[in-house]
Amino acid sequence: MKRIITAMGNDVLNNELKRYSKYDVILEDIVCQDIVIDKLLTNEADILIISGLLQGQWNLEEFVDKIKSKNNLIRIIIVTDEIDSTTRRILESKNVLDIFIDSTVEIPDIIDAIDREETIKKKYEMIRENEELYDAEKEVKKENIIKEKTYKEKPVKESFLIEKAVQKQEIIAISGIPGAGKSTIAVNLCKVLSQKSDSKILLIDLDTLNGNIDEILQISKVPKNIEVIIDDDKKSGINYASELIIKNRFDSNVFDEVIINADGFDVLTGNTSLHYCQNVLKEEYYNKILQSAKEKYDFIVIDTSSNIFLDSTKWALQNANRILFVTENNYLSIKKMQQFTNIIINIWGVYKQKIEIIVNKKSKNDLEIEIISKIMEGLNVAGEIKLNEECNVVSYEKILSNINYIPKKSIIERLKNNMFLSNIKLDKEVIMHAN
Repeated sequence: MKRIITAMGNDVLNNELKRYSKYDVILEDIVCQDIVIDKLLTNEADILIISGLLQGQWNLEEFVDKIKSKNNLIRIIIVTDEIDSTTRRILESKNVLDIFIDSTVEIPDIIDAIDREETIKKKYEMIRENEELYDAEKEVKKENIIKEKTYKEKPVKESFLIEKAVQKQEIIAISGIPGAGKSTIAVNLCKVLSQKSDSKILLIDLDTLNGNIDEILQISKVPKNIEVIIDDDKKSGINYASELIIKNRFDSNVFDEVIINADGFDVLTGNTSLHYCQNVLKEEYYNKILQSAKEKYDFIVIDTSSNIFLDSTKWALQNANRILFVTENNYLSIKKMQQFTNIIINIWGVYKQKIEIIVNKKSKNDLEIEIISKIMEGLNVAGEIKLNEECNVVSYEKILSNINYIPKKSIIERLKNNMFLSNIKLDKEVIMHAN
């Protein structure tokens, strides 16, 4: 059981974590830096969650140093209102890798960070003008002392952080009632996300009886580079991965053997063999596949079965950071969705805030989104896809924007609002990359 101390300056997170029997929240929430240091002397904790705005005499870097001096093994999770690139790099050098921005983080994100055995270092692109100037300066010093003096008189420009569209790793399960169109939506979300970000995306077809992602994408179910011998009716990415796990040969380095590229994202094709579903595929294999995928991908999208009796469905929904539940907009579909989500939340123990609704095949006379949300006891509706909508890229963009998977403003627009922009020289390559 992980022993946790929170120092957020309010008790919201502290109270929420106490609801989980798997955590031992050993103190009430702490309101200032000095008390944190004092409590670390008398309490052994595994994880400390702190606010970057916590009252006290030290800045964030100094505060982390103080904490480490009292307990060097404690894992620190930081929630702050903003952070510059230099401070982030310094904290990462101190092995503080879970740093969240207060305006975008949700409690499930923090819970996911707590549950990870290894922190996932977030991916960023940097314009390292300071470092380039420093390297150039050292070279000039070797060649010419006069040039060195002239060079040093130039003002040093501020290094600026450009955040990619991806700020955290996400595992997204696509669920839904039978016939709602979840597999098509899973494919289209991956397509649009790959077009609108630089993310590395994996789509896993985990409908372990009726997987048809390969048919939707019109790709082969069989990976090209695999050398494992397997029966013809069992040839698919997930079955090959399982065979490699059985042979103790599977890790992130062999992932390329079992996936198929679908023009912008990778696909692990699904099983349609009843024998494999009943006798081979199991949770420990799914865990191994997911663990290896986390080492390679920013987004892992899992298309699940509508059959709640399949172990793969339960596993995917329990392990996802976010569940996008697909439904049609009619009374019968919404009643089925109520029944399904009640099982997910009340029997499987899935956190309710992870679930968001996508309304598919919407027509003019359907229920309004606000009414659906009210019927579903406050579940958020992330977006809707209209019936017979030929060009629905805009609808998918809106869904991804609503759940913060693509930025509402372009990188260049965000840069223009930054006070340091006048000190930064954006070359053509960076601008093209940001667009």
